[in-house]
Amino acid sequence: MNKSRFDTFVSLGIRNSIQSNSEVKRIKLFNAFCYCWYVTAVILLLNYLIKTPILYLNVVVHFLQLMVIILAQYLHARGKYETARFMFAMMLIVNSFVFGNFLKKGQLLEFYLILAPAVSLVLTDNKKINYSIFTLALLCFAIPNSFFKHYATINFYSPALVCLFILFYILTNYFKKQNIKTENLLKVERDKVIADKVVLEEQKNKLDKLNEFKSHFFVNFSHEIRTPLTLIQGNASRINLKGSVEENQEKISVINSQIQQIQGIISDIINLSKIDSNEFTIDAKMVSLQPFLKKHYVEFKEVFQKKEIQFNLKMNIPEIYVFIDEDLMSKSINNLLSNALKFTPKKGIVEIEVLLEEDLIITIKDSGIGIPKYDLERVFDRFFQSKNDITKSQGSGIGLSFTQNIVEAHQFEISLSSVPNEATIFSITIPKKAIEYGATKAKMSTNSTKKSISKEICINKSNTLNRSVLIVEDNSQMRNYLKEVLENYQITEAENGQEAIEILQKQSFDIIITDYMMPVLDGEGLVIKIKELELKTPIIVLTARSDQEGKLNMLRLGIDGYLNKPFVEEELHLMIKKSLQSLDILQSFETTLATEEKESLSVFANKFNLELNELIYTHMHSSTFGVEDIALHLNISKSTLNRKTKAILGQTTQELIMEARFQKAKIVLLENPYATKKEIAESIGITNATYFFSKLNERFGNLI
Repeated sequence: MNKSRFDTFVSLGIRNSIQSNSEVKRIKLFNAFCYCWYVTAVILLLNYLIKTPILYLNVVVHFLQLMVIILAQYLHARGKYETARFMFAMMLIVNSFVFGNFLKKGQLLEFYLILAPAVSLVLTDNKKINYSIFTLALLCFAIPNSFFKHYATINFYSPALVCLFILFYILTNYFKKQNIKTENLLKVERDKVIADKVVLEEQKNKLDKLNEFKSHFFVNFSHEIRTPLTLIQGNASRINLKGSVEENQEKISVINSQIQQIQGIISDIINLSKIDSNEFTIDAKMVSLQPFLKKHYVEFKEVFQKKEIQFNLKMNIPEIYVFIDEDLMSKSINNLLSNALKFTPKKGIVEIEVLLEEDLIITIKDSGIGIPKYDLERVFDRFFQSKNDITKSQGSGIGLSFTQNIVEAHQFEISLSSVPNEATIFSITIPKKAIEYGATKAKMSTNSTKKSISKEICINKSNTLNRSVLIVEDNSQMRNYLKEVLENYQITEAENGQEAIEILQKQSFDIIITDYMMPVLDGEGLVIKIKELELKTPIIVLTARSDQEGKLNMLRLGIDGYLNKPFVEEELHLMIKKSLQSLDILQSFETTLATEEKESLSVFANKFNLELNELIYTHMHSSTFGVEDIALHLNISKSTLNRKTKAILGQTTQELIMEARFQKAKIVLLENPYATKKEIAESIGITNATYFFSKLNERFGNLI
């Protein structure tokens, strides 16, 4: 008999899949006991029939018992579990009693009665059945010999034998409970494994999809990078230095546009990394909505016309100002318009419409290919792209995700509706708390203008030819490029920070332009040394680093400007001009300022610093404490407070609060190394402990 058939036989009576494992085991065990009884009974019957003389009474008794066991198994298979198991245990008692006292007396068959309570315990949890079987078996074991006198030397009701009977029952019950406990633990572990397996399967499916999205992203990303690179390489190789200016200018224009395209792609990737590392911040201010949207309309109008797409702008609203980060919100609008351009065919329509109801709603609608209903919920997922002929070869799947991050960071809402092959509508809802009407804004602007005029200081522009610049850069090609850009200045060069310090000890400059990462002494070390020398020379840092921490480190040191490479030349010129103007104001101010006045300014700065620090350290334990609370306490606006802290202390108010929390956390850790992250976070008002401690480790190294 093969295993599968045996399983079928011992599984008789299993009713459904919801029965517990313990019950299934009992069913199989009961069936196994029955089959053992059958085999034993058949062997004994054959033995009795072969012997001479034939023991007919034994045959009849075994046959009757066999019929009872068959009936019990039948009832068991029909679901009458308790009845069948009680019958089986009773047959063990009857069999041992009959054969021990009548059919095979004097052969110590009474000891088989010990098995009946044990079998009952194994087969059922019904206490009435178990105690009944135990009591009956004990009575049948102890009493009969007092009447029948089968054993002259054995007293079956002696304390030793009764204790043996009871002890066997107790041990069986103990091992049963241990088995149940083990089974329960195994069930918990098995359920946990099954649950983990389900979770792992779900995660595997998600990872498979994510890998598919990422693979698609990198294929398209490399395609979007390679195309501009090809155009740059091709046009650069075709520039003829001896050719006409117009001819070369056209090629240079193509190169510049492709460089801007690559920069845009890289910026998107960097912005995504900032979102992942929680470094994504909004620098919001009041922006006039009509010119803001008009600018995007003008920028995209030509490309839509080239594709023969009708492009409309509808703004039937009064003059409105919105509280936004203009740069980031521009990227959002650009992403939405780029999508509309990509997915709208020739002769299609794209429309920007602004509606003013209770809130302000900006909609971008196109008559493009649309998005299937089953993809709508996933459109804003990173790397996801709805499958169509266009996304096979274009796009990275990050634009809409980034757009959603920007909109939600402003605490605005973005929604989407689409009908395939008809229309797609993206809507950005701006709540009324982020809106100001033109009249209010104009009044505020007038007041601020009057104040600024009363404080205006006339500045005489100096000829840049008389201005000296120290360029600190380890890359010789970069130094040469900067010399060309700053050809109207007197240039001195240094290859690293140490060389620059040696030059500064002998010569003074109007401005210092330094790289961040250099051998011997880097930009950060150079700035520290300059501050130690108490030089007031403006410092502008140029760097290829795009991380927020590097920028904050330099700004904390009190630099005047920070530019990421690659940079726009005009931006560098404007930054230099602004820094020089500030230097001129400072120098003219210092020459007219008496010593006592200088000292009073210093006292004021110290007093402000002490008051600010006291406020921060007193209230930092509160998770709701922030810039607004400090501004309210000092009775000034948030923007004024930030300007004040930036001018006096070189950092924004939020940076000062975070630095105070860093310092406090460091002190707590040093005083109590066993303090938990939760305890430290609660003591300094931090709710997102994971992010805070990652920044703490960046600030001081691996403290925790």
